[in-house]
Amino acid sequence: MQRDIGMEFMAASNYPPETRTDEQKGLPRPESPDNSTGPDKITFKLPSPEDTVYSSHSVYGGSGGSCGCEDPAADPEGFGGPNGRRSLFEILRTRRSIRRYSAEEISAECLSYLLWASCGISGESDEFRTAPSAGAIHPVETSLSIQNCSWLPKKDGIWRYNPTEHELSLVAEGIDAVAGLGRACMMQPQVLRAPVVFFWTAKPYRAVWKYGTRGYRDIFLDAGHICQNLYLAGVDADIGVCAINAFADEAVKAQLRLPEDEVVVYAASCGHKRR
Repeated sequence: MQRDIGMEFMAASNYPPETRTDEQKGLPRPESPDNSTGPDKITFKLPSPEDTVYSSHSVYGGSGGSCGCEDPAADPEGFGGPNGRRSLFEILRTRRSIRRYSAEEISAECLSYLLWASCGISGESDEFRTAPSAGAIHPVETSLSIQNCSWLPKKDGIWRYNPTEHELSLVAEGIDAVAGLGRACMMQPQVLRAPVVFFWTAKPYRAVWKYGTRGYRDIFLDAGHICQNLYLAGVDADIGVCAINAFADEAVKAQLRLPEDEVVVYAASCGHKRR
């Protein structure tokens, strides 16, 4: 009989775990990744979400514009919310995977909103995020492939998001780094053309420490929550999003400069919709 690795994984990650977790053994909680930057590190402080138009045009009301895009009143899809904004019902109803993007860059204010909405800090500590996480551990991290960007210190490169400081730090510079991720994603057109591609990675032990092998499931669930937040924020901001799970794991890991104990979980391309 052929071995079914998927079913073996499901059985091995049943809850509660058969053995005591490292938390129950009294071992120290693993630290979050050190996203601090040294004096030679290139960083970019993103605009605060509260200081952009997005904080005042929530789906429940308020005024403001959208991502430098067209007038919402002229949107053929229709805006059903107060003050010309889409209602939450309309955002959910019109959510689609969008693979065709224009050449227009995503503004700093817009990317700030997308990052915060997907996994940003929403409370008095970094345990409070816009996306839920089992045990408030938040093992999933965000890296970005960005190309042809006029407002970043380097117009092409790979960046790491620090939600605590709401800033980006440069991991790798140049179009070659961006192109390497395109090849690692099987040369999918939406990845090659997107001005921004999100990559979500995780250090599994941060979840396994608390939940044992069940923690591996939590990582994928957490990444799903984050990606759905990005989708909904994209609809609100008139930005196309397409989730991606077809990539060469080790090749992406190498391009993102990840340590040995960090794995690639999920990805999504983003861009202004091609009209």
